[in-house]
Amino acid sequence: MNLIEATAMRIQDLLKIHNKSQYRLIKDTCLSKKTIQNIMQLKHPDIRLSTIYLIAEFFGMTLAEFFDCDYFKGIDIYN
Repeated sequence: MNLIEATAMRIQDLLKIHNKSQYRLIKDTCLSKKTIQNIMQLKHPDIRLSTIYLIAEFFGMTLAEFFDCDYFKGIDIYN
């Protein structure tokens, strides 16, 4: 699994856990619809840390809490 896949899976899990929609994520973070779609559809070649920060904040989490997930253990950051 690579970083983009892990990030998309983490966001999807958190949306389900918090019963939130991608629409609400877009509106509350002021991130563009295209940015969120690219992440979720694994089309985003790189994700800015500031984007992940806004997403984590949306879920009431710190960056450390966002990344504290098995998805991010042993990932391939070069692929």
